Amino acid sequence: MVKRQLLYKEWKQSELTFILVMLVAALATPLSLLMGYSSFQTCLKDPTCILDTSHFSYSFKKDAFLALSWLMGILFAIIQLGFERNKGQMDFTLALPFSRSTIYQTKFFLGAGIIALIHAFSYALTYLLILGIKPVETPGFNSMYLYALVSSLMIYALFFAAGTLTGSAIAQAIVAFSTAILPFLLIGLPLVHLEFILRTNGEWVDQWLNHIILAISPITYIAEFNQYEYTIWFSGEEFIVPIVMMILFYFIGLFSFIKHPIERNGRFFLYSKMDRPIQILVIVFGVLGFGWFGFSSDNSMFGYIAGMIIGGAVGALTSYFLIYRKR
Repeated sequence: MVKRQLLYKEWKQSELTFILVMLVAALATPLSLLMGYSSFQTCLKDPTCILDTSHFSYSFKKDAFLALSWLMGILFAIIQLGFERNKGQMDFTLALPFSRSTIYQTKFFLGAGIIALIHAFSYALTYLLILGIKPVETPGFNSMYLYALVSSLMIYALFFAAGTLTGSAIAQAIVAFSTAILPFLLIGLPLVHLEFILRTNGEWVDQWLNHIILAISPITYIAEFNQYEYTIWFSGEEFIVPIVMMILFYFIGLFSFIKHPIERNGRFFLYSKMDRPIQILVIVFGVLGFGWFGFSSDNSMFGYIAGMIIGGAVGALTSYFLIYRKR
């Protein structure tokens, strides 16, 4: 349940940042459309300017704001949790007469609500401009806005959940990014090594990569953003999977925020029991990743073994300084 008093406190705590992001993000696409139309009209009046067509069109598939709107989710989640812990303000928030679930839901509602509001305002203003300008073609208008909203909320939920598990902004960002590529690490790396051991031609890796790993990796819906064809609403997994992941991350974050016993600001993980298993996992990923890189570099067993040894050492040192050193 969202509490009005707590919502006001959360808003005032980062008011300037919220306002600046809302102004810039909400006006980005409408201004881009206007600038494109203005440049087109100027070119029409210039005899030296060469145009492919005499009719103005605007492709929303290449719009900068829609392609990068997921950055808002990262920014808001880190400000609301990571930075608050860095500043020591989380202890004050948790001391307020509200339950942990209420605090979590209020924070999440504020960030997700601002993201949705920005997309809705930008969509409405852009739609009015389209009615006035009347471009001959606007590919990806509806579907790109929908996809940008869904992917932004999914990334926000991912980084927000990471913030409930970690004790600093840096740890939050590292855990969220690692989760975004986790299917590649958990499935892709072992498959690559299995292919090497069995001397196959890579069909297993290609099949899993194309059909499973890409579909369930949050990073896919950022890196591959402009490679989908947006023709109809909810045309497939490019819409459904991010929605499912957003819901999953929301409940993971809610459970974690309610259950972790005390704040450990500055520590990598709030749950001390997570330190050792994650360190072991990082070492394993280091061994597998550097082993594959070593073999790929010179196609020899020596490079494979040397890479695994180096990867184990790098993973051990990296995990130690990240997880066990308080910031």
